[in-house]
Amino acid sequence: MKCLRNSSACVVLLILVFTSCKDSHEYSVDSAFTAYLQRFEDEAATRGRTFDPKSSGLIIEFGDLSGDVAGLTHYEKPVRIQIDKTYWNAISNNAGADLMKEDLLFHELGHGLLGRAHLNTTLENGDWKSIMCGGDKVNDRAWNINYRGERRKYYLDELFNESTAAPDFSSLEMTIDTTGYSTLVQRNFNTQDQAIWAPVDDSKHKITLDNGRLCFQSKTSDSYLVTANMDKAVSISSNFSYEITIQYPTGANADQYGMAFAPKGTDPRSTAEYMTINNNQRMFMGSRYWYSFFTELPESAIIKAGSNKLKVFKVGEVLYYFINGVFCYRSEIVASTDLNQFGFIVPAMGTVWVDNFKIAQQTSAGVAQKVKQSIQVVGEAQTISDFNMNTINKQ
Repeated sequence: MKCLRNSSACVVLLILVFTSCKDSHEYSVDSAFTAYLQRFEDEAATRGRTFDPKSSGLIIEFGDLSGDVAGLTHYEKPVRIQIDKTYWNAISNNAGADLMKEDLLFHELGHGLLGRAHLNTTLENGDWKSIMCGGDKVNDRAWNINYRGERRKYYLDELFNESTAAPDFSSLEMTIDTTGYSTLVQRNFNTQDQAIWAPVDDSKHKITLDNGRLCFQSKTSDSYLVTANMDKAVSISSNFSYEITIQYPTGANADQYGMAFAPKGTDPRSTAEYMTINNNQRMFMGSRYWYSFFTELPESAIIKAGSNKLKVFKVGEVLYYFINGVFCYRSEIVASTDLNQFGFIVPAMGTVWVDNFKIAQQTSAGVAQKVKQSIQVVGEAQTISDFNMNTINKQ
């Protein structure tokens, strides 16, 4: 280096030179992320890709990111990844946190180590095609991705190979036998003895019968989870179906309403699994155990503000969702114990009409009839603040 005559200028030049000589192979990964980085390397190796970030350099650190951003990749030397600490801590307190964190880290490593850009296309069933979805919203849809079960393997295959074939779960072909289901509980709400839920009109909610339907009105700023609690549970090892017809003719189009069910002996406000819809023709499914709903899907089978028949079949470990007789989606059940709480969701300050409440089980008709005659059902209504309406932050 040639030094300038002016000594102060020489010092400035030296500082600039030494600053620019940053170690391009620096390796600094916060301990919160090391297990996920190792998983990434292991998954890459099983697919013929090898990475050695300890030698080549990598920085993964917590940051205070703005604008609902969960993660940010800086294309520096070495690559630097920032993860929003507030968001990381928020998802840490829920079931599914490990998979949500893995999805987030793998997405950012997809940018930083694989050189992948965002990919915002979808599969046949509406699922995002890749965990590399992100950036600016597409059709105002949330980036929530159902990253678990059979989907995880596909998403990892696609992450390391963009040419991965469409998975079986993305097909909208009907692949299950829906015959042989015998009714356990059925209500049509024509009379009060069919209603399950007793009429009430207080400061929080109102329940009435309205032309052969149950009308439930929320008077609070919280949503309602309205359940029918059976004294005999549906075995989690059995195949069963649950259906309900529900209408939400007024209120904001984005308000979510739909069906839910929960394990025996639990508080459904924290354990219920659900399928909700809105009058923007969007479908959501998830579990109250998790930080957020699994995914959001556009669904043309939804009748805006009209009566919609929602039905779910559990076959093996998989739930098959139907709207107005149209097969829409499949996803693994979360519950691992018997179920005895089945019900519906009412938006805050909203009114829904419910009809054709039915629970059935795939078993012999004789056994089912004996069970049906002895099942007692008690109605309950509980407010729930924020029914898993969290969307994942931008990646």
